[in-house]
Amino acid sequence: MRVILMSKQNKKTDKPVIEGIIIPAKWDDDGKVTGVTIQTNDEKVYLVEHTRVGEELLGLIHKKVEVKGKIKERLDGSILIIVQSFKKLEEQFENIIALV
Repeated sequence: MRVILMSKQNKKTDKPVIEGIIIPAKWDDDGKVTGVTIQTNDEKVYLVEHTRVGEELLGLIHKKVEVKGKIKERLDGSILIIVQSFKKLEEQFENIIALV
């Protein structure tokens, strides 16, 4: 089965570029996050492969990132990304003033 992605392609390396939020997906017995997913605006969920670069994303939980890498579909239908590079994206929030 082939995965069709609705993501940008990096013209230099022809690797998919995904933007999304880093979300915890796996914890150890002490409650420490050991695995993450990237959830995109189009409601796709990418399981991040345990690699040196992928593990760097553990420090960016709930942050928006742009990720480049190789994507594979697993036998269970989930989508895995082997992260080759990433960058944290600046979050743009409007200043909200609460009147009390």
